[in-house]
Amino acid sequence: MGVATTYNPGWSAAPRGASYAPGALESAPPFPMSRLNAILLVVLAFVVPSAFSAGEAASTTAGARAAGAARAGAQPATAAGSGLDIDPATGLARTTVVRPLREFPAPPTGPATPGTTPERVPGASARGHLALILPTASPVLGRLAEAVRQGFVAATQVAGKDAPPVDVIPVADEGATMIEACRNAQAAGALLVIAAITRDGATALAKSDCAREPVLALNEPQGILPPDLPRNLFTVSLSIEQEARQVALMAVADGRRSAIVIGSSSPLARRVREAFEREWSRAAGEIRHVDFSGNPEDGPLLRDQLESSKGDMVFLALEPVDARAVRPYVPAALPIYATSLSVNPRAESIVNLDLEGVRYVEMPWFVQPDHPAVMVYPQPSAPMSVDQERLYAFGIDAFRLALHMLRGDARRTPLDGVTGRITLESGNAFLRTLTPADVEDGRVVPLRSP
Repeated sequence: MGVATTYNPGWSAAPRGASYAPGALESAPPFPMSRLNAILLVVLAFVVPSAFSAGEAASTTAGARAAGAARAGAQPATAAGSGLDIDPATGLARTTVVRPLREFPAPPTGPATPGTTPERVPGASARGHLALILPTASPVLGRLAEAVRQGFVAATQVAGKDAPPVDVIPVADEGATMIEACRNAQAAGALLVIAAITRDGATALAKSDCAREPVLALNEPQGILPPDLPRNLFTVSLSIEQEARQVALMAVADGRRSAIVIGSSSPLARRVREAFEREWSRAAGEIRHVDFSGNPEDGPLLRDQLESSKGDMVFLALEPVDARAVRPYVPAALPIYATSLSVNPRAESIVNLDLEGVRYVEMPWFVQPDHPAVMVYPQPSAPMSVDQERLYAFGIDAFRLALHMLRGDARRTPLDGVTGRITLESGNAFLRTLTPADVEDGRVVPLRSP
């Protein structure tokens, strides 16, 4: 599983390089001590009560929680005579954690809002912390999980001493290993566990005993509707289906009533198309399908099909390469809608010129650099793909959402996040409302009001 890393931005150690003046140790009083005086001092040492040593001095460090189950059969290295669990790679005690300079406020204990399920977050204590469990040790998910971790840690650093301690617990998978780490974190006093960046992981959490305590899953469980979620399991995700539903409603608000949906055979494109069509059928009605094979030579045939259709808009359920290949063949009279699946907001302007006029929804992180929340947080320290950067921004909001929940604000006010406006709906599912945007001169910008 790996060793938990504990973050506590509010703690500061004494500066390195601090030293005492040599004279302070070298000088001594010029009075020789007699043998009688020495004997009297020894007697006093035994007689005087140990009032100054009765209690241990307050410290900003303390023994920490176990980050996960120890490897079967492994005997941890210990410092001689100390009993500390020492990591041979770093020479540091694995059980060292930093306490916050001030306790994190306990959630309100007032009555719950009528008609809602009260949030059952444990009260803050000396052991209280957030536990972030991520598959950073996974060969498949490691790079994506690392992006989430970096965003989460960046947000803790911005929060400073207002943040509770955070244990980052690396795991190799989001199955039994993750569940075991979750149980251990809760037993060690975690106020909230944040985990599960995959649907399988979220499903495993929902079906485990971890959901008896507050847990925030970073994806949606499969086959479990929001009203059926366990009482203490909350979910938030970068769901592309949520985007498709929002775009469908945006097009309806624009007065569109008959959609031509252009899709491909890729699994992600199918998910986008199905989500859009479900929402469109409920809100508007008419749909016509056009399949794109991915062959650019099919462009003229596609144009003929679109010109002969009766639709008043086009929805692209395509990945960026296919969307750029299709866009030039869409008649100018038809407005085009899409999701972030079809647009890379970090692509060069010359690349996105083929998507001119496409309307979709995007994270404030990419289209609103002057957004109050976006301005506060640093960009990734190293280059990332756009998918990784989305997860970096998601990590920022995951931390902010965790604090929002602990403060008891989740059911009262939305969170204005860097990935969208996040609202807790019925059934403990957080929904993100993204910023309407379009492509102008190859650049992604917020959509101008008509």
